[in-house]
Amino acid sequence: MSIRLIVEVLDHWQDFGLTAGERSDLIVVAENADGQTRETVGPLHEEYILQRAGKSAAGWKNALGKLMSKKALEYAIRNGREMKGHSGQYAVYRIPELCPDPPHHGYRGKCSRPERVTSEVTQPESKGHLTGDPIDEKGHLTGGEGSPDRWGRVTPEVTPTPVSPVAPQDSSPESHTFDDFWNAYPRKVAKGAARAAFAKAMKRGADPDRITQAAASHASAWKTKDTDPQYIPYPATWLNQERYDDAPEPATAPRSQQSAAYQPPVF
Repeated sequence: MSIRLIVEVLDHWQDFGLTAGERSDLIVVAENADGQTRETVGPLHEEYILQRAGKSAAGWKNALGKLMSKKALEYAIRNGREMKGHSGQYAVYRIPELCPDPPHHGYRGKCSRPERVTSEVTQPESKGHLTGDPIDEKGHLTGGEGSPDRWGRVTPEVTPTPVSPVAPQDSSPESHTFDDFWNAYPRKVAKGAARAAFAKAMKRGADPDRITQAAASHASAWKTKDTDPQYIPYPATWLNQERYDDAPEPATAPRSQQSAAYQPPVF
């Protein structure tokens, strides 16, 4: 079981347009995956896994296919070959990076570990209980012998985290190209991660004009469908998964028009 993978699924399932049921299916997969390789361990069609997923064998196979179609799951690749499985060998799946700015930290739903003011407590050889803070795992002291009715005096020593100087704005052509993409993409969150993902796309040889045009096309399709913003991927996720090569989803009437257009049957 990989707790980190499960937390990553809980924090980023909406970026991939998953339904609540598909999120639960991906959590079952993450429970049976290795946290380092992100690959599943053992066959995913064991009876106990089907019970946890609450599905039949056919229903579970269909659920895995839906996760793969939304790029939240993929086949593991070994020796240049997808591990799809065959007679005598089970398929091996892999959960791709769901976080737009990996590695995912997951502290209180955030991707990265936040900078904060640290506090050091000084008292020699005293014992106390933890606060539950996953960052520093330090708490207040109970006293010299750990007794709740004997309190020691604590002296806080606050060390502020150094503030990095503000970097000058990049005026390079690549920066202007990213700005064009940013202006075209409808969901404007995690700009720093999006800029890094855009730079990676450039290194892969992607055409910046094509990316910007694809972003505008997808934005138009989402607007036409009246897509809820929470189901629009983070820009970094969209770039890292090369969705600019995907065709926009077919346009349909907005939800408001669909409900207004309903006419009761005439008997």
